[in-house]
Amino acid sequence: MVAVRDITRLDLGYLTMPDRPGDPLSGQAISVCAYLIRHARGLFLFDTGLAKADPETEAYYHPVPWPVDTQLKRLGVKTDAIAAVANCHLHFDHSGGNRHFANRPIFAQRTEYVAAHEPDYTMPIVVEFADATYELLDGEAEIWPGLRVIPTPGHTDGHQTLIVDTNQGPIALAGQSFNTTSEFAAAQLAWQLEQTGWPHPAGYPDWMARLEAYEPIRVLFAHDVAVWERGDAPPPRPSRVPRLSAKTVSG
Repeated sequence: MVAVRDITRLDLGYLTMPDRPGDPLSGQAISVCAYLIRHARGLFLFDTGLAKADPETEAYYHPVPWPVDTQLKRLGVKTDAIAAVANCHLHFDHSGGNRHFANRPIFAQRTEYVAAHEPDYTMPIVVEFADATYELLDGEAEIWPGLRVIPTPGHTDGHQTLIVDTNQGPIALAGQSFNTTSEFAAAQLAWQLEQTGWPHPAGYPDWMARLEAYEPIRVLFAHDVAVWERGDAPPPRPSRVPRLSAKTVSG
């Protein structure tokens, strides 16, 4: 079992969201985060940060990478010490540093790996480097003791979340299943309200029930340094409050 203190966030740069009508993140710089886990079997890395982008992507997102090897070195960790990697998905801002981890297992959903070979999906260097060793998964799987991935599609069809068993309870590394912690909090609350019969207007992704089965005490994200922490469940619904149901939506 991993101690909570043995999960360390790596800040791997940022990108600027393009101007899009109605998007609250338009024009904002957003973080690119990865997570280092000190596990009994070795050092495990969830996401690897930004790759050098093509000119069109550079002009669109203005990415500024802080390379994963440099950021690991700041922690006194060499890239050779990383035993295994998983990516939430294979877009260039989450798997751009995979090339530093040749001959190490890189866990990804098979659906995501296939998509990564399609034109304009990601940077080729993400999957096409010498001695790339992808371990392809078809759904939920325990990849190391106490490290389990569950599919959380929405941002991409092959997106996955890592559940880490810790000495204080499960922690979910949720990647880009949501862009912000507050977006997740709203969806998780909608799920809780529906379970207890409270009226609510919002929806949530259909994988929320599977994530909630683990009752994570914290949820961490790839593009937000804020941390969601579990609070009390909604109180019992009074009988006078009508029960409403919201249509589920993708995250």
